[in-house]
Amino acid sequence: MHTMKLTVGICAYNEGLNIGRLLSNILCEQELSAESEVLIVCSGCTDHTVDIVKKYAEKDSRVKTYVENERQGKASAINHILANAKGDAILFISADTLPQKGCFSQLILKLQFSNVGIVNGKPEPVNSPNSLVGRLVQLLWRFHDHVFEQLNDAGLARHATEIFCIRKGIVDKIPTDTVNDDAYLGVITKKKGWFIEYEPKSCVSISGPQTFLEYFRQRRRIIFGHYQVRKLTGESPQYLVHLMPLYPTRVLKLASWLCTEYDILTLLAFILTELMVNTAATIDFVLRKSYVPWGVSPSTKRVTTK
Repeated sequence: MHTMKLTVGICAYNEGLNIGRLLSNILCEQELSAESEVLIVCSGCTDHTVDIVKKYAEKDSRVKTYVENERQGKASAINHILANAKGDAILFISADTLPQKGCFSQLILKLQFSNVGIVNGKPEPVNSPNSLVGRLVQLLWRFHDHVFEQLNDAGLARHATEIFCIRKGIVDKIPTDTVNDDAYLGVITKKKGWFIEYEPKSCVSISGPQTFLEYFRQRRRIIFGHYQVRKLTGESPQYLVHLMPLYPTRVLKLASWLCTEYDILTLLAFILTELMVNTAATIDFVLRKSYVPWGVSPSTKRVTTK
């Protein structure tokens, strides 16, 4: 059992299908110390998410609930957690995920190094590769994993994932219109001189979009968020297009790896989709579109373990 006083931060909007399973996992399977806390921000929920969370709070004093009657965007929920966390570190985990055994301990273990500001876990999609969208999701996250490993080994990582642990006090607040909170926190942490580590042994199961429209919309929002982070911080997030002028040789090696790992049809579908997504996101950015709050992807809200 780890003894670090930890705040687990969860932002939830209509997560009734998964939030109970996630809380049971955190409280019973992740070896939280008695001094730790699970701080959940329920934002504008119209399903039974709040009722489920409150029942857990009644049974376990470590669970603390904050309810926003209206959706104010994820950044607002993140800021509430940053402002109210009592832990020495804050472990952010998405409400539509399920951490695997030992997930939290692995993150905290690596955060013990004095120069480490963020430790990232490894998202593992449960999507079936039997459909094109499933293959795109699997390709995307496997590529992300490879990028994280390569940049981590070179000390160049500057991003966070679906689950990450950040040392308290590095960032006190993020801009309220931030779309990619993980990218923003990663860039700011790196700018302040901290290292960002990747721990592939800390695995969390996720469900990527299961329809092409949801996949496209999600990628479009994320790419828009990368452009936004670059504008807000003056630094490039961990995104291939932005990394190209900084580390061209390394980016070409990453692209070469991608080309050798997948069949030509899946790869062409991925490249074409990314071109369309980037075009749409660029237009959104130029037109100053707002993603606060953003639309959800219903098919990602129920996670099944592998």
